[in-house]
Amino acid sequence: MSDAELLELIPEAGRAVLVATGLLTEDFSADDLRQAIPRLKDEFQDKGFSAAQAATIILDGVRSGAWRILAGKEAKMLDEQVRANPEAPFNYDNYDPGR
Repeated sequence: MSDAELLELIPEAGRAVLVATGLLTEDFSADDLRQAIPRLKDEFQDKGFSAAQAATIILDGVRSGAWRILAGKEAKMLDEQVRANPEAPFNYDNYDPGR
């Protein structure tokens, strides 16, 4: 896979996450991404919530009457991004229907 093809596979939202989490610098190259892949695998493997943990967070939120429930820091980060630019998810020019 060429450098351009590899970089094209990473959508802007994915780039933002990789940079925001400090896994890559903002101007990362295809070689940087290739070298980071083993780190990325280790970083994300066995992370996150089990179904039971997610259910507990959600049910606790429902029981408390929360009008919105965000499970985990990724959900909070995405929520912040959407609130900062609410129209971005509806800009269909950013989506490739072939993927």
